[in-house]
Amino acid sequence: MEQAMAGKSPWVNEDFAEESLENIDSRFLPGTRQEVDFLETELGLTSKDRVIDLGCGAGRHSIELARRGYDVTGVDISRRMLQEAENRAGKAGVSPRFMRLDLRDLSEHFHGQEGHFVAAVSFCESGFGVLGWKGDLAFMKGVLGLLAPGGGFVLTTYNGLKRYRGEDMEDGPFDYISGTVLWQTPDGWPGGEKLREQERVYIPSELGMLLELAGFAAVKICGCAPGDFSGRRLSPDDTEMMVVARKPR
Repeated sequence: MEQAMAGKSPWVNEDFAEESLENIDSRFLPGTRQEVDFLETELGLTSKDRVIDLGCGAGRHSIELARRGYDVTGVDISRRMLQEAENRAGKAGVSPRFMRLDLRDLSEHFHGQEGHFVAAVSFCESGFGVLGWKGDLAFMKGVLGLLAPGGGFVLTTYNGLKRYRGEDMEDGPFDYISGTVLWQTPDGWPGGEKLREQERVYIPSELGMLLELAGFAAVKICGCAPGDFSGRRLSPDDTEMMVVARKPR
């Protein structure tokens, strides 16, 4: 069953992005170095490798990767987040490339640069899940095209197992038939404009099948949490899951 996006991305609303920055920093910024340590080891990265950070937000992974000598491109739909990323990169003395781009336009924008990157990362539901499953599959195919043979892809997304086990199935924002969650700003949100987004939540087997349909191999699904990237076994109670996959050589 295909679900349409519930309007434009809330991240194009600069008030929403600004309001979200403090919360994102407090929850996720402290774990950034550990997460990048894991990426280096898991993907076997070496200095100057080209890495693309999809849904880079304020650039925490892009900046840390650039500090370590990687050639980094960060992509995000939010103008405000990218402004913050540029500002933080300048303060850190590094120069990753940042660009504003909808992930649905990934293949079109990078046409002619197939095989350009050694690794791709996409963390914290950075646009994945809100495109409908066909859109998510198209996104994965686009990522595959950007990667060099043997290149690695690391994605984190919501763990559908927890959603199915813990939700009130009959009365709530989670539609258990389509596997989608409807998020919206609460009444009285000071930004004024009502923001809505519908997100597809996958169980591990579905996520693995999508990656294999896209052409990825060596698909591995793990548990994770902010600052806890280790490749550990996924628990049904994990809020997020991580997938590590490779483009065939």
